[in-house]
Amino acid sequence: MKHTKKGIFKPGILFRTALFCICILTGCKDDELPDKAPDITGRQETLNDINNNIKALQQLIKAEENNVGIKTCTPSGNRTGYQIELTNGTLITVCTQIAALDGETNQTVYAPLIGAQERNGVYYWTIGDEWLFTNGVTGSKTKVTGSDSVLPEVGIAEEGYWSIDYGNRTYTLDEKAQSGRIESVFRNVDLSNSGYVTFTFTGNTSSIVLPIKENDGDNPVTGALRRPISPNRPMWLIHIDSWTYPDPEKIIDMIPEDIRPFVVFNISLSTSPHDAANFERVEYGYETAKSWLRVCAEKNVWAMVQPASGAKCHFPDFTDYAELEISMYDEFYRDYPNFLGFNYSEQFWGFDNSLFNVRYEDRLTHWSNLMKLSHKYGGYLVVSFCNAYWGASHNPIAMFKRSGSFREACSLYPEHFILCEKYTSQNGFFDVESTCLGAYLSGYAGQYGIRFDECGWNGLYGDTDFPVAAGAIPALEHITLTGQTVIDGPELIWRQCYKEGSITDNGGYKQRNWEMFPQFENINLDIFRKILDGTVYIPGREEVIERTKAVIVHDVNSGSNMQKYSAPVGLYEGLYRMDDDGNNQSEQDYNKNYFKKTGRYPTIPIVYGLRDAIANTFSVQVNMSEYASRWGDKDKKVQEFKTLFPEEYTGNLYAGRSDNRWVTYNPTGQTASATLPLKYNTCDKIELTYAKYTAGIVKEHTDNLTFYLTNYSNTNTSLKSEVIRIFGSTQKPTYTYNDRGSRTVAPQISETWNNNILTLTVKHNGPLDITVNCAGDAMQRETGYRTATISTPASPQSYSGPRQHEAENFDYKNIKAHVKNAAGGSIRNYTALGYINFGSSSAAAVRDMVSVLNEGPYTLKIRYRAPSATVSTVELHINGKTSGFPEFTQTGNDDWRVSMQQVYLNKGTNTIELRANGNAASELYLDNIIIESV
Repeated sequence: MKHTKKGIFKPGILFRTALFCICILTGCKDDELPDKAPDITGRQETLNDINNNIKALQQLIKAEENNVGIKTCTPSGNRTGYQIELTNGTLITVCTQIAALDGETNQTVYAPLIGAQERNGVYYWTIGDEWLFTNGVTGSKTKVTGSDSVLPEVGIAEEGYWSIDYGNRTYTLDEKAQSGRIESVFRNVDLSNSGYVTFTFTGNTSSIVLPIKENDGDNPVTGALRRPISPNRPMWLIHIDSWTYPDPEKIIDMIPEDIRPFVVFNISLSTSPHDAANFERVEYGYETAKSWLRVCAEKNVWAMVQPASGAKCHFPDFTDYAELEISMYDEFYRDYPNFLGFNYSEQFWGFDNSLFNVRYEDRLTHWSNLMKLSHKYGGYLVVSFCNAYWGASHNPIAMFKRSGSFREACSLYPEHFILCEKYTSQNGFFDVESTCLGAYLSGYAGQYGIRFDECGWNGLYGDTDFPVAAGAIPALEHITLTGQTVIDGPELIWRQCYKEGSITDNGGYKQRNWEMFPQFENINLDIFRKILDGTVYIPGREEVIERTKAVIVHDVNSGSNMQKYSAPVGLYEGLYRMDDDGNNQSEQDYNKNYFKKTGRYPTIPIVYGLRDAIANTFSVQVNMSEYASRWGDKDKKVQEFKTLFPEEYTGNLYAGRSDNRWVTYNPTGQTASATLPLKYNTCDKIELTYAKYTAGIVKEHTDNLTFYLTNYSNTNTSLKSEVIRIFGSTQKPTYTYNDRGSRTVAPQISETWNNNILTLTVKHNGPLDITVNCAGDAMQRETGYRTATISTPASPQSYSGPRQHEAENFDYKNIKAHVKNAAGGSIRNYTALGYINFGSSSAAAVRDMVSVLNEGPYTLKIRYRAPSATVSTVELHINGKTSGFPEFTQTGNDDWRVSMQQVYLNKGTNTIELRANGNAASELYLDNIIIESV
């Protein structure tokens, strides 16, 4: 039946609320709604928002009635709502803007406004300004809470009429759904008071005020840098990457103990889009980041969160610092002493278009605020840039030219800014390198890093598939010669770092496992170990400037984007650009090879300005406006650079020297050689012949030479040949070698000694060290060189806050379904990536291990869903002993609840099991467990 009553159904209610942005969408399954509304698109998103708000209102009223406070209240990722965690573990999403029917439109149209009013201590549902009765407009008022309460659900019925389902009733209105904007019942969420949150509503629903529970964990770490970075304390960002559906704890445990103190785990939230508003792989970015950050804190390892790739971001950009201070950005710093900041990847694409609606200037202002916040807490902002062609107007020069606030923030707090060159795009590698290096050397970025990505490979030299050895080359060169202290990645994580392995049986339980790719072990881990043992020396900023000598100051502010922000045309030609590489500033012909022809000339930095006294020590400073007259002529430019940098070697290998170290590699597609006159060792010279993609570090000492060679291939596992010839030793040298390879065939080394020339033929597929003891009779060799003194970074402050473990990472047996990513499923509002369907079998069980700092009583919160009946056939076991019999009260089809148990835990690791002791009356879904101190 259809009802109309004046005063209730008013099409065209004015839109009065202050809009904050776009809400994270939650709600009903598609099959729960009739699919007969004509000509209205976006229907499901709108209904999700409306019904999510009704549920949120009910949960807030329950919290008020039961004196439950708010633990966190954070603006949601799209800035039109809030993510709320109550002190009892309940998670709530509030939408202050409802998704419009039929897309964006300014016309406000009617939709049922479900609210609540209190009478004699009891809350009842309302529709518009009237009560919602048991029979629509007649009968008894319907309760919001209590055993006989109902939860209304708004829908669109036959022929497009609005409907309301509650209890076993369906109430169909006379109003049809129309295209347009719809008013939210949540008018405002006021976070201005530090002691409480005030919710105000559209219509006659009274305000709800809930207290904020004081942080009962650790005091936030503020002031000095939490984890300083320097050439002596480098940082490696290893990803806990959502593309691999990871178990964060197992990723952490996979990293070797000698490497782990230097690692910051990057919680990488995929922004792979489902559509313009939603994400394909990580549906709930904030909840995922918080959950995994808690695991990192429990494991006492450093962590960052990567919310963005390009313009697309899981968290909002805040142009107002006051907003930032009440957001997840401040929350993560405040609550987690191991948290080090935010990582923004590939910051060149998706800005200033209608698809994502993100202004680049707003992103820069947001970064300015993040720099201030990072200074408050001692953390970092990490930005990686790539694509010099399409991204010219977003490159490091553009960052400082286009935003005075960001330039000022980097001037005030440069130690908190890390800028990384990224290799995702397939052009303009040298331009990206020059501008990123320039930001560091000029003093606007405190650290400089590399984020290598196989996607930048252009199929050079007939190798259509990326040869993994090619990724070692820029890392070795740039770390050793340009002072990169931060390594991020490499990408793609699921192809180059690690993957999920086979599911194994462990004590009757099935257990997920991860394993490293062999190239990650033989290239990335091994190079970092060579940093730690001093073979790969990271120079400081002043050392790099001294070696680099020349800088271009970009003072041109007119013309095309490339003229205003990029390297001048032809800068690298005749210097270190490969002869067959493109030189024109066009997408099709613009520096598609990141290998360098020669190591004679250092990388040329391009800067916005020279911020401090150190930056002003460049011996050659050329303004961009004067470039054409000084270096516009190629021959004139090359001649000046030859004068600045005299020839130190001959041949077609790359060889760049810093003190007693030579960075060497083969940039050609065939065997290449070079002759290196020795500077420190008293022999005469060495000749190197390398196979394709081989790289090495050669170190000279008075009476020995050391060679670190790397050439690992995961596809061509045959041994590749290199030749080392040492001239001028007064007696036959001796040598030793160390096979550093993992899962590789042992190397083969043969020697000949003839006419005071030692020839070593080295056949290998993987890294190895060679030490040759040799000396000649040369005099007046250089003796002074710098050595590395690596310091192990301090661990984070101990974390005593909540431990959170996701069910998709539990060990399990005899369950109905293991859902490691639920973004494409029908169940919503889970945390992190998935859940477990425990099923109803009497043999079902799950297991997890949780670590606590102290022995004693704790509260165990089990987040669950029991859609059709209460489940009371599960036993809780702690460390093998029965510890309780939790009851999982029926929840309904689209609701998660929390069952709380008091448990006693040992200091250290504890095993928590849930075991069925009979067939359950309903399927039971498990989302996560949280352990909190009593």
